[in-house]
Amino acid sequence: MSTVVLLSTRRLPPTYFDQVREDLGDQNITIDVVGWVAPSAWVADKVNTFTLIGPGRMPAQPAPEPEVEASDEAPDAVIAPEAVAAPETVVADEAKIAPAAAEVAAAAPQPKPAPKPKPTGAKRVVKAVEWRARKARKVAGRMLPKAIKTSAPVKFIRGQRATNDLGKNYWERVLSRRDVMATIDKADVVVALDAGAIWAGWNLGQRKASTPVVLGLPAARREFDQLKAPAGNG
Repeated sequence: MSTVVLLSTRRLPPTYFDQVREDLGDQNITIDVVGWVAPSAWVADKVNTFTLIGPGRMPAQPAPEPEVEASDEAPDAVIAPEAVAAPETVVADEAKIAPAAAEVAAAAPQPKPAPKPKPTGAKRVVKAVEWRARKARKVAGRMLPKAIKTSAPVKFIRGQRATNDLGKNYWERVLSRRDVMATIDKADVVVALDAGAIWAGWNLGQRKASTPVVLGLPAARREFDQLKAPAGNG
């Protein structure tokens, strides 16, 4: 039975692993996942192992549905609504209660809010510095046009920086976990599923030349097809 290790930094739903088996053309394939983010739901029945190396917790196992047992006892008697006497209700005269409530509310003095103490000494200096910093940020924000801040190159640079940081953190965590490295050593193919896992996949490819490390499921399908193909006589 073939084994594939999936490297992922995104939240994966349980149905995704059914799609993985379909894309790889093997319903009996063993799937081990090394995830930075926990899956969206319980996946113990979908994968062999799911090792969470990032923040968060794995989803709890759903509670089994309670079974209703048949009973031979007679059902409880049902009392007709007409047989129950309605209790007498006492309705107060609103015309008499409303003026009295208004008088009580008017007579109660409203407490005045305590004045907020003004900062003095060092606190006053700190408040002044914070106010100047906020004003400077507002001025800087107005100086930089919104078209530049929301332009495609700026968004690309910000996204690239975030992806690089995530990729390095993910690889460092993979490298520091012996159980993760042991799982990867048993794999026939290692697949980096997203951009955050590319750096880890590249480093694993440099360390393990005997195990194919690919990006995406289509490339993994080609590797499994080559493993299943009979060896040539040449």
